[in-house]
Amino acid sequence: MWRSIASELHLGAHLRPPAGSGGPTTLPDKRSSRDRALSRRPALFLAATALAVATLFGAVVTARLTAGPPSVAGPVSRLAPLGDPGAAGTVRLRGPATDREVTVTVAGLPPTDGYYEVWLMDQSHSRFVPLGALRADGTATLPIPPQIDLGAYPLLDVSAQAYNGNPAHSGVSSVRGRLYG
Repeated sequence: MWRSIASELHLGAHLRPPAGSGGPTTLPDKRSSRDRALSRRPALFLAATALAVATLFGAVVTARLTAGPPSVAGPVSRLAPLGDPGAAGTVRLRGPATDREVTVTVAGLPPTDGYYEVWLMDQSHSRFVPLGALRADGTATLPIPPQIDLGAYPLLDVSAQAYNGNPAHSGVSSVRGRLYG
């Protein structure tokens, strides 16, 4: 009787009849071990595929979130010496219009008691936008404010600045060049 009930209900081999009923303690599984293994393959395949897809999706999402906007690099421009004949350098504009930056490298600057400031400058040499200071090694990567029109400020200037609390251009330019972009 227990075998027919278990077969009808499709219960597995762990069904036990009540104690003392005289029936078998387990029901034999009529399927072979090969049939049982084959019946589990689609489920394992689906689980492995889902795991692979989830891993790939996570990697793509992470890469896109951490990469930021694509970088657009302009040509390298030369910075010619002005006040310091041994000084020379390069500048490169990078990034899209909303997230631009310049990478400045200047060599041969004389020692100073102050610091070297990087500026955007208009064609008349009368209007300046401060970008930031060069590091001690003569390099800097500085953001350009998004509201700045580089058509109005096509030059890049590096000046020697004193630690005197005056944020204006000192009037002592070391190198200058055209900023392409």
